[in-house]
Amino acid sequence: MMKPKQGSLPTGGWAKALAALVMALLALVATPASAGAADAARGARTDFTAQARSAGLNGTEAKGLQARVDGYLAKMPGTQADANKIVLAGGGELLLTLPGERNARDLTAPDAGLGAAAGCPYTYVCAYQYENFEGDELRLYTCNYLNYIPWNGTGSWINNQRSTLYAKFYDSNGNLGWTSPGGYSEDRHAPWGWVWWLSPC
Repeated sequence: MMKPKQGSLPTGGWAKALAALVMALLALVATPASAGAADAARGARTDFTAQARSAGLNGTEAKGLQARVDGYLAKMPGTQADANKIVLAGGGELLLTLPGERNARDLTAPDAGLGAAAGCPYTYVCAYQYENFEGDELRLYTCNYLNYIPWNGTGSWINNQRSTLYAKFYDSNGNLGWTSPGGYSEDRHAPWGWVWWLSPC
């Protein structure tokens, strides 16, 4: 289940009020032409159905996967790069599990057909939707960038960086709540409920 908040960086109350006012004004001046442009932009989006089919998904599964990707993109800034991959605006990527699989995998990687977790790459911090490194996977590497954590419940994480680099976990107000040990370190049972933002270093 996703947290009921957009993936924007934490700001003060005045900034939120200003943003709400700007959005309201834009809605008032929207024209059919701008709506048509938005429809055209959606139509120009790359179709990843063939890639999903080649990964063994049927039509219904491919549509379901795309709906999950769209759900993440509505909350997290980024661009879809593959049927199950989003390249994040702040650096890093989000890999989604395929239907029927427990571990996320990169469909363009040499071991893509293995259907098992490739592991968190060296120099990355990886966050997982579920315990024991299962479910959708965030792979992060940009220091001091607050990446939105869209999950609740209990998940897991890996810090596969140098021993002098620490993952930093922040609450909904952008306050640092906890800092991990240096790499390599991990937690197979990490509570995501209070964590809204994660910086890999």
